[in-house]
Order: sequence, then structure tokens, then C-alpha cells
Amino acid sequence: MAAHRVYCQHMPRILWQNTDITWLAALVVLLVLGLLWLGYRRSPLRGWRKLAAMSCKLAALALLALCLLDPLWTKQQPKKGENEIVVLVDTSASLETSEKAGEPTRATQVTAALKSGNDDAAWIKTLSEDFRLRLMTAGAQTQSVPHFRALKFDGTRSDLCRTLMTLRSGGSNLAAVVLVSDGNATDASAWKAETKGAPIFTVLAGKNAPTPDLAILDSTVATSPFEDAPITITSRVSAHGLNGKQATLSALDEKGKVIVTEQVTFNGESPQTVRLRIPVAKPGVTFHKLELKTEGMQEATLANNTRLLAADRGAGPYRVLYVAGRPNWEYKFLRRAIASDDDIQMPSLVRIAKREPKFEWRGHAGESANPLFRGFGAKEGEEAQRYDQPVLIRLGTRDGKELSDGFPKSAEDLFSEYRAIILDDIEAGFFTQEQMHLIQRFVSERGGALLMLGGQECYQGGGYDHTPIGSMLPVYIDRTTTAAPMLDARFNLTREGWLESWMRLRTDRVEDEKRLAAMPAFYAINQTFAIKPGASILATVSDSAQTTMPAIVAQRFGEGRVGSVMVADLWRWGMNDADSRKDMERAWRQLMRWLVVDVADSITFNAETDPADRERVKLSVRVRDRAFKAHGDALVKIEVTQPDGKKSQLFAEPSLKEAGLFETEFFSSNSGNYRATASVEDMEKHATLGTKIAGWTYGPQAEEFSRLAPDKAFMQRIAAETNGQMLALEEIGKIPELLKNIRVPIEVTLSTPLWHTPWVFLALLLLLGAEWFLRRKGGMA
Repeated sequence: MAAHRVYCQHMPRILWQNTDITWLAALVVLLVLGLLWLGYRRSPLRGWRKLAAMSCKLAALALLALCLLDPLWTKQQPKKGENEIVVLVDTSASLETSEKAGEPTRATQVTAALKSGNDDAAWIKTLSEDFRLRLMTAGAQTQSVPHFRALKFDGTRSDLCRTLMTLRSGGSNLAAVVLVSDGNATDASAWKAETKGAPIFTVLAGKNAPTPDLAILDSTVATSPFEDAPITITSRVSAHGLNGKQATLSALDEKGKVIVTEQVTFNGESPQTVRLRIPVAKPGVTFHKLELKTEGMQEATLANNTRLLAADRGAGPYRVLYVAGRPNWEYKFLRRAIASDDDIQMPSLVRIAKREPKFEWRGHAGESANPLFRGFGAKEGEEAQRYDQPVLIRLGTRDGKELSDGFPKSAEDLFSEYRAIILDDIEAGFFTQEQMHLIQRFVSERGGALLMLGGQECYQGGGYDHTPIGSMLPVYIDRTTTAAPMLDARFNLTREGWLESWMRLRTDRVEDEKRLAAMPAFYAINQTFAIKPGASILATVSDSAQTTMPAIVAQRFGEGRVGSVMVADLWRWGMNDADSRKDMERAWRQLMRWLVVDVADSITFNAETDPADRERVKLSVRVRDRAFKAHGDALVKIEVTQPDGKKSQLFAEPSLKEAGLFETEFFSSNSGNYRATASVEDMEKHATLGTKIAGWTYGPQAEEFSRLAPDKAFMQRIAAETNGQMLALEEIGKIPELLKNIRVPIEVTLSTPLWHTPWVFLALLLLLGAEWFLRRKGGMA
């Protein structure tokens, strides 16, 4: 189970102190060699005895020459009591689980490995002889402890990675870290091993996942503005020891009422993905609880069977400005459709008469204004609406002032009031050049939406070619056509259209295809021959001659989006039968929702949980003025309602990186649902600009118990990336032997002069004695 060792041993070496007289030692050796040759040239010794005697004499004299260089035998070893070893023990609550019923828990096994009776374990005592030990525990908090004889495994989190990284980058005397854990760190995503730092020796507690056990591994929430599934919860669930068994995943509301359930059958131990679609959800922030249950079975733990989730569908009213050149059937059915949607408001500006430059009629003596404009906000005298101006009526306005001067002429009036604009049966000449540029800025800068319907005075018929509005449309309208009108045109979705949830009215595609086949034919089609780059055709119409034209086209433009509906008589759909009427109204509502769903308000409020530290929540408020420019002169107050009902007051500070951005942080302490309300006040005018609500959940226990199988791969990775080694819990006694050979920050060097050692003197005696013995045997004195 051990990893490949990449740390170094302390190898002894020889250090030469008098290297500056190396030449003298070499000269001595050469001189001795010459004298030996002269002395043995006439020697009676022959053969191997002569060669051996010369070699012994030469070796002895060479050894004496080397002693002139003063060689030292050196060895480095850790300085006792100066280098620090940190023993870090994971004390999270998930270790209090046993892998099988009746077996000791991992916490019990870890405790047994760390102590012996009422004393520390033998390996800890051995380490303390050479190193300075620091004993620490890591759970929800990291703390130093005097001993491991009274550990409590009650941590709601396993913040191992941040603790390890802090330790490695901290003390200069740190030699190594010994980590005892099951490897399930709640902050695993934050792990990053620096090149420099002490090695980490990981000790893995546990071998297998506890059985039997159900677990919700993770869950995400997706909100939709459309009616079939306002909230979709996607969860990954797993089961150990429950092969072939069935469990129930339920979603509950804030009152504990079950909203929707889904049955899950487990085959093997691979995680399964389950989607719960909540059919009805109120606007704004809502909270839900997930529960995973199975009947008639005792699980290893129930702490990983629940999850808390927050969803924010946004809250209206979403205001859409409708501008039409004449009252028509499309407007009638559109208004009826959105009447049942409380979040959509559609103030309308409808022209009921065009300019009348030649005809004049006075209702009162001295009155020069058109009497149809009485009560429409017209002014007296020269500023009054005259006969050479169109006659407009306002419908669905908030008050008598809204749209009283016709279509907005300033960014303050247009950007702050509306999220989308719909143009229907209105020609380009109705707008001034400044107003068309304002609409273009509304989409590209403010991030609003523009939709052009298929009335006869839209597109090419309305003269939008080479205008700021025409440049935004997703279709080209600069080509004239002599093609015959499309008759008996049938509506269908394209591949891109099937992928857009707002284009579908049924959850099942087969049912939706049947609905499309039953739709009536259409006879008023604005024909276009090309779409612009980046645009998507979401629906088409095809006539009996199999001629196909775009019916609904959309594209991004700057920060916003633009859509074109090329069919002018969609109202025929609602005249088919009662079911078709309902489908058409729902389609209109979904189209309106698509227009406004991603359009930002002047005030936005986000609560972002730090994935590596789920206690920490970053609260961000962006404030814009009526012209949708960053507004930095504001006071942002945030009130946080905690799960126990306690309220906390915070003030967001202006960001140094972005104008109009205000930030602060909140630290969650109790498990449950959190709701925050941001109030924004204009400091200059001392007026309230608005309020926004955000929400989040905090469930540390669910995160801690979500994965109970030992994460061997992660423990192996930590050891490998820090030049350490991984051991099993039963191998923990090997730690002292392993740490003897690591490179440590503080070392002591032991030096011994070689010339002053007995073995050098002994070697000289042996060499000279051997040479004398050989000479005597050869008959020399």
C-alpha cells in the first residue's frame, strides 16, 4: 500500500580540508614510487612476491600522503528536539460510522492506533525522542491538543486541505506532517500542493464503504420561467449493499409537505442521477428539502439521506412595452394570454389613427389640438398634439403619466421601466432616428430584449432596412421578392427549436409532435431568404409546394437578444378549438418569459457560497441608475434572517474593482435556510432605490456524510504530490522508521578526522608488516 519513496537518506561523505596542498601529496607519492622502483630493481625477490611487497609499501606511503590532506568523515543527521513533526488527526463526525454492523467504527480504530491504554502509542513516543511533536485535530476547526487520549469525533466538516496547505507554508522548522484520515475532505476542491514544503505522510483509516447505506451525493437546482417545470432538482444518489433494492427520493417544501417523489432502483454501487420536476412554484426565493428513504432496513447512518436546497425564480413584475401601428387580432390574444400571468405586465402603445395633415376640425373655439388627444398628456399652445401627429392610445399603463408623451425619448424612461420591447404592425417611420438608436442601446447595452412580430408594416414592409432596428434583426430584409405568397403553411420546430424549453409545450416529444401536426395552416408569412450569422432558426413553415421559410428566429445582440416572428396570423391557432386556444396562450406566455428571463434589473443581489468553505457566503449587490449606468453613491443595507429566526444587519462596502458593486460576507453557523434582504438607498437624494431578496442553505452534515467510502486515491495524491508516502492504519507503527531518512530543515553535522582513527593506524601497520614479511621470506633484511 506504500507509495514510491522519493525522499532522501542522509548519506555520509568524506570532506578534504587541506586541498590546497594536493600537489604536495601527489609529489610525495611520485617520489615514493621512484624510490621503491630503485630499491626493488636489484632485489632478490621475484615474481608475485616482489610485486606484492612493492604494492604494500606504496599503499602505506600513499595513505600517509592522503593524511596530509586532513580528510574528515562527515555525516548529517536531524538535530534532536529542533525539527517539528505535526500529527494531524481527522476528527470529523463521519468517522463515527462502522463499515459493517457490529464492527468497531473508524473513530475507534483511529483512537486505538494513537494510544496505548492511558498513554500515547509507542510510535508517537519514538518520534518524540528525535523530533518536537505537535499534535493537532482537524474537523470544523483546527486546534492543537496535548494528547490523543480523549478525542471527540464530532466535526461537522473535514477541512483537511486548507489545514495542510497552511501547515506546509507556515513553520520553517516543519519536517513532516502525518495525516490520519479516511480521505473524505469537504474542501478537497481547494487542494493545491506547492513545490516547496514538508512531505505529508498519509495514513488511511477504513477500507470499504459502510453497508447498507443510502446517500445523496450532491444536488443542483435549475429554475425555469416556463410552466411545465418551474424548478428542476438534479441529484446524484448512491447505495452500498442495496443491490436490486428500491428507494424513494422526495422533495418537500418549507412546511414539510411532500411535493413530488421519484422511485430509484439501484443496480450495483454506481451513482444514479435522478431529476425531480416541481410543477408549481411561487416566484422569488423558495427552499426545499430532499429526502432519500427505503423501507424496512437499518442503514449505517441517516445523516446523508437529506439535503437542503434554495431556488430563486425571480420575482416580477416583468414589464414589456408593446408598440403597435394598429389594433389587431394578435394583440387581442396576446393580452388574454398574459392576463393569467401575474408576473408579466404589458403596457401598450397602440396607434388608432395616422397623421392627418390635410383635414382640420376644431372641437372648441380657439383649440388647435386634435381632440382625440384630450387626456393624453398633450400640452396647450404650440406644444399640443396636432392633426399631423398620430393618434395613440395607452393600455395597461401603471398610471396616467406612463407613456403620456408617446414612445420614450430618453434612456432613463426606457431602460429603467422595461425589460423587453415588442414591435407589431408599426413602420420604421413612426420612430425618430434618436428613438431607434435608443432601442438599439436598450438591447446592446442595457441587455434588454426586442421582439418583432409579423404584421404587414414590419420588416421590409415597414421600411426597416438600413435602420438601427433593422440591423439588430436576426434576418436579412434587404432583398425584394417576387415569389408568390405562402399559403397553407404548416408550422414545425427545427433541431434548435426542440432544444429550447420555451418552444415546447409538452414534456414528451411525441405528444408535442402530435400537437404540431394538429395546428392550423397559416397564410400571412413574411418571407426572408437568409438569416444573419449567429442567428438560430427555431421554427419553420412549409407550404404544399414544400417551400420552407423561417417562422421564428432569434439571436444575441450585444448584451441582449432579438427575436423575429415571421408569421402574422398566429391568432388562427387559437381559433381552432378550446385546447388549441390554451396551447396558443401558453406559447405566448412562454415567449414573453423567454424575452424577460435573463434581463437584469437595475438592482441585482447574489449570494454565492464558497465551495471550499461553505460557511462563508459572499453577498454582492450591483446598483445601476435609471439610465443603467453604475451607481456608486448608494447605501446598501442587508438583513439576514437565520434558521432560528435571528436577524443580522450588515452593510455592504463599495468594491474597489467594479463601480456600482457592493460586497460583504456572512458566515453561516446553524444548519438550515437563510434569507437575506438588500435595501438600497440613494445617498444624494435620500430615496429608496429598491429591495432585493436572496437565499441560501447551509447543511454541513450533509456534505460531511455524503461520501463515506475511504478516498484512497485522494490520500495517495496528497502523499505523492508532497514527496511523502501513504500507509494503511495498521502500518502506522512504521512512521518513525520512515521519518528517520527524510530531509529536515535543521540538521547537525558530525565530523571525525580520518587520520586520527585507529583503523588508519592499523591499516599502516598491516601494510608495512606485510611488506616486511614478504621481504623476509625472500631473503632480504
